[in-house]
Amino acid sequence: MEKTYSLTAHYDEFQEVRCASKYNSGTLPNGFNLQLGAGAKKPRRGLPRWTRREICLLSGLVFAAGLCVILGCVLLLKYLAMERAAYCLEDCQEKKAFVKASLFIANNIDPTIDPCKDFYSFACGSWLHRHSIPEDKLHYGIIATIGEQNEEKLRRLLQRPVRRGSRASAERKVKEFFRSCLDMGEIDRLGPRPMLEVIEDCGGWDGPATGRQARWDFNELLYKTQGVYSTAVLFSLTVNLDDKNSSRYVIRVSEGRQGRAGQDSCSQEASG
Repeated sequence: MEKTYSLTAHYDEFQEVRCASKYNSGTLPNGFNLQLGAGAKKPRRGLPRWTRREICLLSGLVFAAGLCVILGCVLLLKYLAMERAAYCLEDCQEKKAFVKASLFIANNIDPTIDPCKDFYSFACGSWLHRHSIPEDKLHYGIIATIGEQNEEKLRRLLQRPVRRGSRASAERKVKEFFRSCLDMGEIDRLGPRPMLEVIEDCGGWDGPATGRQARWDFNELLYKTQGVYSTAVLFSLTVNLDDKNSSRYVIRVSEGRQGRAGQDSCSQEASG
């Protein structure tokens, strides 16, 4: 019968039990078999097993390397964009304008129409198909469309916050004037008072409510309406190229807005 080792019977050999891991067979020098449960583990083959610390260090290195690559790509793209912008300072804006104008013309052309027979329909046919006359307008065209686009751009610019808030800032004055026209609460509060002040400044008017006569002076009234309030009451003044001589400008005097629509305008030209 095979002998078994007992810790209680052989205390002197206990020291040998502590060192039993030195023996591959599990048999002590005195002939007793040492039962340690499962057999000794076989040595691990293949790649060595990484510790948790090594895995954390490797993950950190991979993350740092990826971050460096991303930052490098961003800096490279920014550098290329700056180089391109510097290259386009001279003629890039002009080229962009030409490209935009070319696309606008190409989109409005109707290639199905022979330009030798109907050049207007050939040049504007596609635009006419895409647009119709609005209900609130008697006529509509490309000039009106461009005007609406410009008004929309101006509206967005005027609605932006004021960046130059000094007292003499033209930006602040223009934006405050624009916002005052949209302040319906203030307009309702003031009522007709601003218009009455303008009438009084121009000389007032006769009426039983005032109990006095108007202080009209034609020259003063003309100065106020034309110079101060920029209103063409009796006539309007404009400066244009001379139709007969394009090398000079002329002052054109025409009737004001109160004239009849069908009446021929009376104009007097003087060389400028």
